[in-house]
Formats: sequence, C-alpha cells, structure tokens
Amino acid sequence: MGAMPDIQTVHVHYIISFMSGTLVSSLRSAAKGTALVYAGIVIGQAVWFAARLLIVGNLSKEEIGIYSLALAVLSVVSLVAGLGLWDASTRYISIFSGQGKGGEVSSVQQSSLLIGAVSGAVACAVLFLSSEILSQYVFYKPGLAAPLRVLSLCIPALVMVLVLASVLRGRGMIGPRVYFWDFGQPLCYLVFLGLVFLLGLPFIHVMYAYVLSVIAAFLLIAYYGYSKIGINPLSFGGGSHYVKELLRFSVPVLSIEVMFLMFRWADTLMLGRYGSAEDVGVYSISVSLAVFLSMPISALESAFMPIAGELYATQRHSDLARTYRALTKWTFSATLPVFFILFFFPEMTITFLFGERFGDSVLPLRILSVGYLFYTFMGTNSMLLLVMGLSSAVVRVSALGTLLNVLLNYTLIKHAGLGIKGAAISSMVSFLAIGAGYSYVLYRRSGMHPIASGYLKPVIGSAVIGAILYFVAKSLPLHFWMLPLYFVLYLLGYMASLFVTRSLSEEDVFFFAAILKRVGVDPEVTRKVIGKIYKGNLEKIDFH
Repeated sequence: MGAMPDIQTVHVHYIISFMSGTLVSSLRSAAKGTALVYAGIVIGQAVWFAARLLIVGNLSKEEIGIYSLALAVLSVVSLVAGLGLWDASTRYISIFSGQGKGGEVSSVQQSSLLIGAVSGAVACAVLFLSSEILSQYVFYKPGLAAPLRVLSLCIPALVMVLVLASVLRGRGMIGPRVYFWDFGQPLCYLVFLGLVFLLGLPFIHVMYAYVLSVIAAFLLIAYYGYSKIGINPLSFGGGSHYVKELLRFSVPVLSIEVMFLMFRWADTLMLGRYGSAEDVGVYSISVSLAVFLSMPISALESAFMPIAGELYATQRHSDLARTYRALTKWTFSATLPVFFILFFFPEMTITFLFGERFGDSVLPLRILSVGYLFYTFMGTNSMLLLVMGLSSAVVRVSALGTLLNVLLNYTLIKHAGLGIKGAAISSMVSFLAIGAGYSYVLYRRSGMHPIASGYLKPVIGSAVIGAILYFVAKSLPLHFWMLPLYFVLYLLGYMASLFVTRSLSEEDVFFFAAILKRVGVDPEVTRKVIGKIYKGNLEKIDFH
C-alpha cells in the first residue's frame, strides 16, 4: 500500500528478522491505520456522547424515544441506499491499486459515485413519502412522521459521504472518514444542537441540526477528495463501466449489511412497535453506552480490510492469518477495560452521566455488554470472509442471526412482557450466535482462527482481576470519582497477566511497539516497557 497522503508519514524501523517483510509491512500499516481510526472513533463517540447528554438533559423520555427510533429508521434506509458500496468500492480499488491498474481504479471511483448519487436520491424520496405510513401503521406513533420527513433530506449527502470515504479508503487514505465523518459530523451536530437548545427551538429542530451536520460532512470530504486526487462527486462521465461489477459484489454485501443493521436495530425498532416511546428512550441509554465496546473492532475493520484485500489477492495467506490473530488480540485487549467499567459499575456510570431517572437501563447495559464483548473476541471474521469472496456464506449466517434476533425480540418483548430486558437478552444471544457462526465458517474454509493460549491466558487473568476489583469495590463506599482508579488498577492487572503468563508473540511485540511509536513514545522507553513483559530476543529489533 502507498503512503497515505492525508497523514504525516511516520517511518517505523522495527526490523524483525524472524518475520517476513510482507508481515512487517502489513502490521505496520494496520497499526498506524487502526490507531488513527480508533482515535477518531473514540473522539467522535465522545462528541456524540456530549450531544447525547444535551439531548437527555433537554428532552423528555418520550421525545428521546422518538429521536432514537427516527435515527434507527434513517440508519436502515441510508444503508440500503448505500447498496453495499462501502465494502465493494474499497475491495476493488485496493485490489486494482495493488496490481498497479490506475485506469481501473478511476473507473471504479466514477461508477461508485454514480450508483451512490442515484440510490441516495431514490431513498430520500421513498422515506419522505412513506413517513406517515411508517408512523401510523408500523410504529403506531404519530409523532414520528415529521422527524422522518426531515431526516430523509440528508440521505443523498449521507450516502455520498460514505461512498467518497470508501473510495479514499481503497486508495490507502483512511483519514478522511475519520476526520470528516467519525469526528467532523458529530462535532457539527453538537454545535448545531447547542444552538437549538440555546435558542429554545422546538423538538423538530433537533432533526434539522442532524441534517445540517451531514451536509457539512459531505461538503468537507468532497472538497478534500477533489483537492487531493481530483474526485468530483458531481461528475459521472464514464461512470457506467463498473456499475454491473460493483452491484454484482455489493448486492450480496448489502444484504449482509442490511441484515446486520436490522440485527443491530431490531431491539430498538421492535420496542418502538410493541413498547412505548419512553421504553425506547430508556433502552437507548443502554445502547449508547454499550456501543463503546464496538469501537476497537470497527477501527480494526476499517484499517484492515484494504490490507487483507491486498494480502489475499497476492495469495499471502500465511501473513494474512498471522496479521489477523495479532490484530484481533490487541483489539480485544482494548475492549476489555471499557467492558470492565460498563459491566461491573453500570449503576454508577448511568446515574452520573444521565441521572437517576434512567436507572432501569442498568440491567440491559450489563446484558448488552456481554454480547458486544463476545463479538469482539472473535475478531473481524465476517470481513475476512468477504475478502475471500465468501459473501454467500456470510449472507446465510447473517440471515440466521437476524432471524433469531427478530424472533427473540418478538417473543420476549411482546409475549413474555420483558420489555427492555427482553430486547437486551435478544441482542446478546444473537451476538453470540452470529459471532460463532462467522468464526465456524472462516475456520472450515481457511483454517484461520484467533484462539490460542497466548490469547486465552490474559483473558482469563483479566476476568479474575476484574472480579476481585469488583468485590473489593462493593465493600467500599461507591463514588464516581473512584472509577478512574479502578480502571487504572484493572489495566495494570491486565498488563501483569501478560507478563506472568508470557502471552506475547512476535507479532504482538511488533504491533505494540508500532502503536507506542505512533503516539510519540520515546524508543528507549518502548524498549524498556516491552522488555518487562516480553522474554524473547529484543536484540533483533531496531527501536529507532
């Protein structure tokens, strides 16, 4: 992969003689890309959280429920409008770039933009015209119609943002999506939202603020793409060459993504149909916290897909498998500390952030956290299946997982009367099933899996450490200011478990070193840190 022109290049000269040059290059790219995307997602989620706090502090539970339900519908419709181009464009562009076919890269770009423009406009019209039907006859909430009409206006811009980001990602530019969508869009939304509440405007203006933030993100990424590589999102000349090829790949991908999004939003949508708007509002608090657990895996998928595509296209399967194992381990390691706080201290977290009126969100948060953690534990299995061209297998697993989720939600919410607890249980069980299904297919088809003693030992150790800290904390007065202390103690305990169990592999050492280098840690400090937890030969590693 070429150097990313949107990021200041940092040359990492870790030369490990027992690792292939290809593997070193892949881990270096993945380390830099994952660190960038993860930082962007973390900062973006922090901004989203600030916006969420504004919304919770200024709206009623019913309005929060309508807002959450409207965004769920928008997510499904806009994803359908995207037609799976996010993965299809990146896959073809990364493969053609790796093969040095510049003309083909340009054709794929134009075809992707053409498809995105047409589908975005159609989806906008469909949602706008069907908003009354959805609100009256699907969700039985008349107050939902106006928010849906307003949000429909941002669909064309939203689709084009993601298409442009996928084109740039395929060319090795991970930064634009991070800068303009993961961070830029929520920042704009927070600013517009602040003006809405400062001026005391009605609830519907919360939706207008969202629309304006999406349009701002589109204008920014469009200008960036045009200034860097001359992409004009409004020019479709010669853009029909790869339309059929992209759709042939993206339609199965779309079905996967729609099912996964339905899987992701089934609990909220079915609560919206069979429960009250207040139920949706309370449950959305649990979801907004649990989603933090998905940030590391999302960052890894964004950074790793173009790398995996290039490795697979050049038949470097051994390097692909080793990179997958190393990155999965470190992604899961980044997820564990967040899980520790959300699972063991949900009452304190929710009360401090949102107030005591959302105390019913505690149990659903615990349940959802388990589901998200397991999904991360299995790694980027579905993405690897897509890279290998096994989209039909992913469709089958996704379909079964989504069907299971819908059936469980229908049973537990409507018939068992479990409400938000039933929604959380349905999501957790479905996460377990779909993660296991992807991993089973990946192992059967390729022999790849992330499970090894070096992966399991620190996981078991961290579970023991978390339980000990929890029982100690329960015996002491609980104050929110103590959470950072428990968080730090847990991190130290996890690092100690790595040391005691000697669970670091050669790939882990390289990845950890690359991350420390990326964030500006002095090379000698890096050497000392790694020397404490890794007992292998460090003489062959150049830390400068």
